[in-house]
Amino acid sequence: MQPIVLFDLDGLLIDSEPIWDAAKREVFGPLGLHLTTEMQAATRGLRQRDMVAYWFDRATIQADPDDVEQQIVAAVCRGLEGVALKPGAEHAVAACARASRAMAVVSSSPESVIRAALASTGLDRSFDAVFSAEDDEHGKPHPGAYLRAAAALGASPDECIVIEDSLNGVLAGVSAQMTVVAVPEAADRCDPRFAIATLVLESLKDLDTSVFGAYVSGESRDATWASHAV
Repeated sequence: MQPIVLFDLDGLLIDSEPIWDAAKREVFGPLGLHLTTEMQAATRGLRQRDMVAYWFDRATIQADPDDVEQQIVAAVCRGLEGVALKPGAEHAVAACARASRAMAVVSSSPESVIRAALASTGLDRSFDAVFSAEDDEHGKPHPGAYLRAAAALGASPDECIVIEDSLNGVLAGVSAQMTVVAVPEAADRCDPRFAIATLVLESLKDLDTSVFGAYVSGESRDATWASHAV
């Protein structure tokens, strides 16, 4: 049986993390919160509501959280025009389209951002659906968005393959009891917590979909995937 493949978006398919980071610095800076690279990494993979709440809980910020969130999202949308694809993104999307029965984007970003990014890169024609955790009760690392996507596409969790770059996203996929392929940034690749993923790759260029059918047909995960790990 062919699987359902569920892709994250930011930092995985598109090089949008610098855009998000710049937008957060632009909005939070005048409010007295100056985010370092390490601070930015702490909230990667969270939806914007949760990211804003995270910093409001840790800093004295005189502003309306909803207004801050809206300003950040607006700044990101302005920056998405011409956003670059991550290395191997086209290969991975095309290969998964051939190897799966359906594909979707499951992202913490608002749906408006997801659709703007996909349209800007031309990837909008490649996916059957998009799912945003924006209005869910909980965002990643909660598995809700992935479970909702699977149900909408008529699949059980063990028929789904999640492809993620952030630890919060990997945690969400694992909690959903799905097969998880992690493609962390180079700086994060040595983080031992990524070992909970089924497979860790250096790049989407290394994605080998020939194992997909074997996995969902019930063969041993260890025997099937270990020989393909980087």
